[in-house]
Amino acid sequence: DLSLLQQKIERLELLLSNNNRLVATLRDTLIQRKASWEKGRGANGSSGSARQLPGCRLAEEIKEGTDEVQLLDVYDLLPFDNPDGGAWKQGFDIRYQGNEWDEQPLEVFLVPHSHNDPGWLKTFDRYYEDQTKHILDNMLIKLSEDSRRKMIWAEISYFSKWWNGINEQKREAVKRLVGAGQLEIVTGGWVMADEANSHYFAMLDQLMEGHQWIQRHLGVKPITGWAVDPFGHSPSMAYLLKGAGLSHMVIQRVHYAIKKHFSQQRTLEFLWRQSWDSSPRSDITCHMMPFYSYDVPHTCGPNPAVCCQFDFHRLPGGRVFCPWRIPPQPITEQNVQERALLLLDQYRQKSRLFRSPVLMVPLGDDFRFVEASEWDAQFTNYQKLFDYFDQHPELHVKARFGTLSDYFSALSRRVAAGTTLPTVRGDFFTYADRDDHYWSGYFTSRPFYKRLDRMLEATLRATEILFSLTLAEMRRLHGDGRLAAGFPAREHFGRLTAGRRSLALFQHHDAVAGTARDHVVVDYGNR
Repeated sequence: DLSLLQQKIERLELLLSNNNRLVATLRDTLIQRKASWEKGRGANGSSGSARQLPGCRLAEEIKEGTDEVQLLDVYDLLPFDNPDGGAWKQGFDIRYQGNEWDEQPLEVFLVPHSHNDPGWLKTFDRYYEDQTKHILDNMLIKLSEDSRRKMIWAEISYFSKWWNGINEQKREAVKRLVGAGQLEIVTGGWVMADEANSHYFAMLDQLMEGHQWIQRHLGVKPITGWAVDPFGHSPSMAYLLKGAGLSHMVIQRVHYAIKKHFSQQRTLEFLWRQSWDSSPRSDITCHMMPFYSYDVPHTCGPNPAVCCQFDFHRLPGGRVFCPWRIPPQPITEQNVQERALLLLDQYRQKSRLFRSPVLMVPLGDDFRFVEASEWDAQFTNYQKLFDYFDQHPELHVKARFGTLSDYFSALSRRVAAGTTLPTVRGDFFTYADRDDHYWSGYFTSRPFYKRLDRMLEATLRATEILFSLTLAEMRRLHGDGRLAAGFPAREHFGRLTAGRRSLALFQHHDAVAGTARDHVVVDYGNR
């Protein structure tokens, strides 16, 4: 009926008008309060009452020295322009003398990784069958061949599926690799969760589901976080990771202007503290990757055309190539010196962005290390470069394969020896990877599925509470703690676990965000 449609349109227009007035009022109020704070008069009487509460302090008032970074202040300071920085397009020219490492040699940890999206261009199951299964199969073989080889893994949704399909002998081999420090489980969540749309309950749910699986099957607890693909980073996630027992974390997708500023100030390694906390209780050591992406061309140093030459998966004859048209070369006795010095130059330039001579260099990309040939190409060629560094102590560099724990342990030793890390408060939203390409559409895209997420979350929580109460009552009826006969506790718990894992899977940064392909989103919904 057209008249009914007209009424609905008029109502929407009225609501929109009211919303615009509300936003304008909030904006004007914030401007007035900010002006009064800057003049030192305080906002109003309510802020005075807040000051009287023990431990309650405005973030604006918390100043513990010159080495504190308030991100709101940084956002006000930066012009958010994008001048051409040369080889490092979004940065600047990095210079060094060459003798900076004479007293303290450069420590380089090359961290192999493979970012496995639990759904994006393909569904979760299709990715597993086509790629992830082969990555983990080869991981077990190739890490076992040489104790110097290492790798990190983040997505427990995939790892648990693979675990269910391997025999006991292979499971014991995995445990040995974990125990020896060759394989590190990082973050330990069911997925690498989105940090903007996810409710904190769902963020915790996927974290607990992953950690409980790890504890049950591997007997370890993750201590380092790895979030290289969520589109912006929240201090709430840092707070949850700290509460879950993690002490260090790595982030990547931060606005390029913020990365440049942090690089200039050498604050890429910092203590991330909650804005409301006046003590270091909530601190978690955080490493912000300085360059455009987490792939090999953007991790060894500021020049992607050079770094791409050290991605040996792109050797001539393969399916992947360097867009800068300078391919990698296999490392031989004839070229090892030239290749090693070229790579060392990038390592040294990158290290000048940090306060300590400890450098973390990721080696990987999306769904890397699928084929055994890539494992061989990467590990064999890099080991030749590392051996050359070891044979030439005058270069003052020690490079090796490592995990995040290896890197953060070395950084902690430097901090204990006198290196200071700044404290940072605030969040890293909204993300932009270039120019004014702000990644804000995913805050509201696919609203049906975002609503479905919240409905499942609420239903799951209510069902968990009901199950717990029922379980307690079934034990009480017996009087000795045993369950009443006939109560199918295991079956009910299995259904709850399936629901938790479906909710956890949807917290993936391409799922609740709405950035996956249509058929993938439908697959999430069907689950």
